[in-house]
Amino acid sequence: MPGLFLSDWWEALSVLQQSLWLVAVAGTLLLLILIVMSLIDPETEAEATARLSRVLNPRTILTFLTFFGWVGLLVSYTNASRVLIIIIGTLAGLVTAAMAKGVTLMLLRLAPRPTLSNPQRLVQTTGRVLFAVPSHRNGFGKVHLNVKGTPYEIEAMTAGLELSAGASIRVVDVIEDGRVLVVEPLEDKGYPHEEHGLGR
Repeated sequence: MPGLFLSDWWEALSVLQQSLWLVAVAGTLLLLILIVMSLIDPETEAEATARLSRVLNPRTILTFLTFFGWVGLLVSYTNASRVLIIIIGTLAGLVTAAMAKGVTLMLLRLAPRPTLSNPQRLVQTTGRVLFAVPSHRNGFGKVHLNVKGTPYEIEAMTAGLELSAGASIRVVDVIEDGRVLVVEPLEDKGYPHEEHGLGR
């Protein structure tokens, strides 16, 4: 009977092998689900661009766990010591996760960016800062917006204090023929020009 065979096979495994099987299978299934979700929902993929500085994210963690589990399993059948199995599995997971993250970000950066047919529709949309935006219009930074599932990376400036990478922002104006956005912190209650009579 298949059930009895599987039960005997499972019980014959060591505790470490059982753990590795669980990690490998669970990691693989969850990683596949995440990949399918990113294909169905473009916003999931766009968020990866907005979080370039994040080392740990669900995809990186699941990639690590998947390869840690499978490589550890392969090594465990060579009668290697537990310490060696864990070390080799960990190294394989780290290397694979780093490579997968690098390839993903490279593809996202190489992907053609959509052009803005109507820049003013971006006003009042929200996003995140990719590269710090200097204070008081003293230079340009870059922000990431996601409009109806379409990602945009656009230069931006602010009339207020400096906006650091990762900060949530709101677009308040579009200048330079749609090439530059004027943004403010998302949690901001007012804009500097409203308090001090400054023009945009």
